[in-house]
Amino acid sequence: MAAADTDRSLKMSEIKQCLPQMSKALLSAACLICPNEPVEFLQRVLIAFQGHDNLQTVDWQKFVDYVNESITKDSLKFKAVDTSSQSAQMELYCQMEKAASCYVRHLLGACFRAWKKFIQQRKEEAIKTALQMEVAKAHAEKRCRNAAFIEWLNFVRVFKTRRANFIVKLQSLVNKIRIKHYITSWYSATMDSKRHKEYFKKLEANVKELDGKGKSQRPSMVLPPQKRFDGIAELPHHLSLKIFQYLGLRDWLNCSEVSNTWKSIVHSGTLWSQIDFSVGKDWVTDTIVQKILKSYRPFVTHLNLRGCQSTKWSSLKYISECKNLQELNLSECLAISDMMIQRITEGCQCLLYLNLSYTLITNQSLRAIISNCRSLQYLGLAHCCRFTDEGFLTLATEEGGRNLMHLDLTGCIQMTPKGFEYISAGCPSLKEVVMNDMPSLSDTCLLVLLSKRCTLSSISLLGCPLLSNIALKIIAKVANLKSFSIEGNYQVTEASWEVLCGFSTALSKLHVVDCNGMTDEGMKYVSSLRHLNYLDISLCSRVSDVGIKWLTEGSSANKLQHLGISQCGLITEFSIKRIARRLQKLFHLNLSYCEKVTDQALDYLNGSSIQSLDLTGCNIRDQGLDSLKKIQLKKIVVAKCIFITDMGIEKLCDNMRDLEHIDISQCPALTDAAIGAISLYCRSLLRMKMAACPQMTDMAIVYLTTGCQYLLELDVSDCRLLTDRSLKSLKKISPPLNTIRINNCTGISWEAAVKLQKRVSHWEYSSDRPSTWFDCNVHKFTMAPKDNDAWMRERDLCA
Repeated sequence: MAAADTDRSLKMSEIKQCLPQMSKALLSAACLICPNEPVEFLQRVLIAFQGHDNLQTVDWQKFVDYVNESITKDSLKFKAVDTSSQSAQMELYCQMEKAASCYVRHLLGACFRAWKKFIQQRKEEAIKTALQMEVAKAHAEKRCRNAAFIEWLNFVRVFKTRRANFIVKLQSLVNKIRIKHYITSWYSATMDSKRHKEYFKKLEANVKELDGKGKSQRPSMVLPPQKRFDGIAELPHHLSLKIFQYLGLRDWLNCSEVSNTWKSIVHSGTLWSQIDFSVGKDWVTDTIVQKILKSYRPFVTHLNLRGCQSTKWSSLKYISECKNLQELNLSECLAISDMMIQRITEGCQCLLYLNLSYTLITNQSLRAIISNCRSLQYLGLAHCCRFTDEGFLTLATEEGGRNLMHLDLTGCIQMTPKGFEYISAGCPSLKEVVMNDMPSLSDTCLLVLLSKRCTLSSISLLGCPLLSNIALKIIAKVANLKSFSIEGNYQVTEASWEVLCGFSTALSKLHVVDCNGMTDEGMKYVSSLRHLNYLDISLCSRVSDVGIKWLTEGSSANKLQHLGISQCGLITEFSIKRIARRLQKLFHLNLSYCEKVTDQALDYLNGSSIQSLDLTGCNIRDQGLDSLKKIQLKKIVVAKCIFITDMGIEKLCDNMRDLEHIDISQCPALTDAAIGAISLYCRSLLRMKMAACPQMTDMAIVYLTTGCQYLLELDVSDCRLLTDRSLKSLKKISPPLNTIRINNCTGISWEAAVKLQKRVSHWEYSSDRPSTWFDCNVHKFTMAPKDNDAWMRERDLCA
C-alpha cells in the first residue's frame, strides 16, 4: 500500500514537473515553426496527444522541422533518463529549464531586434517625410518671395529711370550755377589781382618819384616858411597835459624847445611824477639826469634808471632829495655803491619798490635798506653776488622787513640755509619769493625758509635742479600757493604733483618746464585744480594725448587762458582738437616745435577763442594757414616754418585782417610779396619780425612802411639784401616806430643806422656776419631746444 502511494506521488510529482516544461516546449515550437499560425499548431499538437496516456510514446519529430530536429532531440533527451533515480531526474529538469530559458531569451532578443528595426524604419520614414515637407514649404515660400521680388524689381526699375531723368536735369542746372560761380570767382580774383598790381605799381612809382625829387631838389626851390598855428596852446591846460602824457622822455625834451607854451606845459610837475630813463639809456647822460632830478625832485614818485651806465654820483645824489619817491629801479647800474645806497635810503624812507638787480652791493647796503626803508614791499637782488647771509641778519634783529612782500634772489648762489633762516624770521608778510638760477639751492634751504612762514602765495624755482619731492611736499602743505614755477628739474616725480595739487587748491598759475616728472598721471592731478588760468608744460616730453585729455576734462577747462605745450613730441592733432573744443576761454596757445602738429590740427582751431598762436618750428604748410578762417587772431608766430610760401602768408592775412603781431623769422621761402600782402591786409599791425629772411629786399620795407602806418616794433636782423634805402623808408613811420633791430645786416651802413637811432627809443645795430645757421641747407633744418636765457628773455618781454 505504501509502495503504491509512493508511486502515485512520484507520478504526480513527475506530472507537475513535466507540464511546465512541456508547455514551454510547445510554445517555443509554435513560435519557431509556425509563427504566423501558432493556434493551429497547438491544435494539431493537442489532437496528436489524445489517446496517449504515456507521453513517451508520442512521436515528437513530426512537429519539428528537419532543421530543428537536433534541437528537438536534445530537448527531449530527458525522456530517456532513468526515472528510477529522483536526483538524476531533478537535475535533468534543471538543465531543461536552463535550456528553455536560454532559448526564450534568444527568441526575445530576436523579437526585440526585429521590433527595433521596425521602429527605426518608421522613424526614418517620418524624418524623410518631414524633410520632404520642409522642402515643399521652402519651395512654396521661395515662389512667394520671387513673386514679391519681381514686383519690387519692376518698381525699382521705374524709380531708377525717373531718378536718372531728374539727375540729368539737376546736373544741367548745377553746371549752370557752377559756371556762374566760376565766372564770379574769376572776376573777383582778376579784380583783386588788378588792385594789387596797381597798388604795388603806385608804391614803386612813389618811391622813384621821391628818389628823383631828392636828387633834383635845390635849396633855391625851398618854399618860404609859413606861419604856423599852435592848436595845443589853445586847449585847456588839463587837456594839454593829457596829450603830453602819451609822449616819452626825449619827446618832452624836444617839445620844451618848440615854444614857451609847450615849455611851460612840459615843465609842469605833473608830467614828471613818473620818469623812465631806461628807454633812453643809450643817449641819456649824467648831466640830463642831474638837471631833471634837480628841477622836479618834489614831484618824482617813480624813477627808472635801469641800465643807465653813464650816471654817476653827481646825478644820483639827487635821488636822495626825492622825498616822495616810492619806486626806484637801479638794476644794471654798475656805478651803484654801498655809500650811494645808504644816502638814497636815508633820504627816501617812503620807498615801496627797490630793484638793485645786477649791481655790486654788499652787506652794508642790505643793512642800510632794512634799517631805513621800513615800508619797503618789493626788494630785487637778482644776480647780486657780493652780499652774504650776514646781510640779512638785520632782518631778524630789526623791524625793517616786516612789510616786505616780494623778494627776488635770482642767481644769488652764495645764499646758505642760514640766510634763509634770517629771512624767515624777519619777513612775516612775505608772499612772493623768486629763487631762479640757483643750482645750489637744496631742500634744506626751503625747509628753513618755510619753517615760520605760512603767508607765501608765489614761489619761483626756475633752474634749481637739486630740489626733490621733499621740498615740494613741504611747500604744498605749508604755503597757500596761487603761483608756482619750476624749471629744469628731473628729481621731482608724480607724487609731488599729487600733493601740490591736493593741498594748493587755489593755484592759478603753474609753470612746469623741462621737468621729466610731469607725465600723464601728473596731468591728471593738475586737472583737479579749479582756478588754474595759466599752465606751461613745455619740454615735458612724457606728456601725451592722455594728459591733454585729463586737462580738457578737468575742473579748470572753462578758466584756462594760457597754455604752453612747446616741444611735447607725443602730442598729436587729437589733442589740438580737444583743446579747441573744450578750453573755451583760451587766449594764448604755444605749439612751437610740436613735430606732430600738421595742417589738419590747425583746421580744428577754427571757432576757438584763441587770439595768440605760436607755431614756431611746426611742420605746417600753406594749406594749414589757409584753414585758419573762423578765429580772431591778434598774434601769430610762424618762425622757422620752412615750408610756408608767399601764398600761405597772403591767405593768412586775407583771413586775419586784425593781426597786430606777426613773426615770420627764418622762413627762407618768403619774398617781398609776402610783406606786400601783410601791408595790404593788416593795416593795424603793431609788431613785425622778419629776421633771417634771405630774400627780403628794400621793396619789402617800402611795402611795410606804406601799408602799416602804426608799426611800433620791427626786427629785420640777418636780412643781407637790405640797404640804406630801407632806413630812409623807415623814417616815414618814426614815430610811431620806437623799436628797431638791424643786427647783422651787412648792406646797411653805420651812418644810416645812426641817423635812424635818433628817431626811436630802442635801437640795435651790428654789421657782423650773419648767424651760423643763416646759410644752412633748408632741408637740413633742425629744431634746437631753447636755453634757459631764452626763456628768461621771453618772460621779461611778456611781463
